[in-house]
Amino acid sequence: MANPSRVLSAVRSVSSFGEGVYEVVFGVPARYTRFLPGQFLHLTLDEFDPTTGYWPESRVFSIASEPRLDHVTVVYSVKGAYTQRMEKELAVGRPVWLKFPYGDFIIGEDLLDSGPLALIAGGTGVSPYWPFLKNERVRYGDVHLFYGIRRPEHLLFRPALEQLKTADWFHLHLSVEEGAIPDLGSRTGRLSIENIAQELGDGFAKTNFFLSGPPVMINRFKTDLGTRGIAPEQIHVDEWE
Repeated sequence: MANPSRVLSAVRSVSSFGEGVYEVVFGVPARYTRFLPGQFLHLTLDEFDPTTGYWPESRVFSIASEPRLDHVTVVYSVKGAYTQRMEKELAVGRPVWLKFPYGDFIIGEDLLDSGPLALIAGGTGVSPYWPFLKNERVRYGDVHLFYGIRRPEHLLFRPALEQLKTADWFHLHLSVEEGAIPDLGSRTGRLSIENIAQELGDGFAKTNFFLSGPPVMINRFKTDLGTRGIAPEQIHVDEWE
């Protein structure tokens, strides 16, 4: 695993999905993007002086792009003062310091040999799964993405989803609270362990579950999985510690 680096980057693009949800691409030399799928970065909007080593206030975000590229991508939702600053200040060309990689929420290819993988995501919690899903070696597994959003316009990474949906190893289970996306086979309502268990059928007990999204959702799903007999070692949680 690569040691964390402090990297001066620049904003390449900013895309809006409405209601304060954004995707930001930062240009980064490829030699620094040696992270593992599921890891996260620290982003600071303030000046950083490498000679002092003092890291200013920052926020953490899952890395939503593949390793070994000349950029990293994050998706964020405006929820507090810091993300409000990001919404106002992040524009193409703006220099930004990043520090990465961090985290143990690593989706290893070795798990594909032990049974199905269920990647459960609420909203922008889908971000850490993309570096894994874009890995060509994953095509020999059995991977289910359970992805819940509030409205159709909140759907992230649609082109990639449309491409993945044609693969026989990938299974998309999309839940939309308000509205529908018929061409992606969405269902109406919130994600629930009950529906996930129905979709997985007999494979439910052998599945490794990854949980990423709002803390309330993660805690509820973790409890519900335990109640249904899923062992703690089969439950992997995206905790930014």
